[in-house]
Amino acid sequence: MDLSRIFIHNQKIVYREEDDGAFLFDPDTGDLRYMNHTGKEAFAMLMGDRNIEQIIDHLVQLYPEVERSQMQTDVEVFLMDLEQRHLILPLNSQ
Repeated sequence: MDLSRIFIHNQKIVYREEDDGAFLFDPDTGDLRYMNHTGKEAFAMLMGDRNIEQIIDHLVQLYPEVERSQMQTDVEVFLMDLEQRHLILPLNSQ
């Protein structure tokens, strides 16, 4: 995955925070996605001003016990899933 890519939230998606994470709901498809605390942190950074590498850098600082390569893999898989479900959009698609 190109680490310079920038994403934003899909404005049609309903976001609901919980104590230990958050839910994303697509009312058009009925798709519901739970995110743990780390996923919630990554999702919160998808505002169109940070690229994937910056998100990984931030999460590595929050979780120094996780190897950067593992964090990168986890973030890439997470973002690809959200993009495939149209829960996030590449910035240039707006």
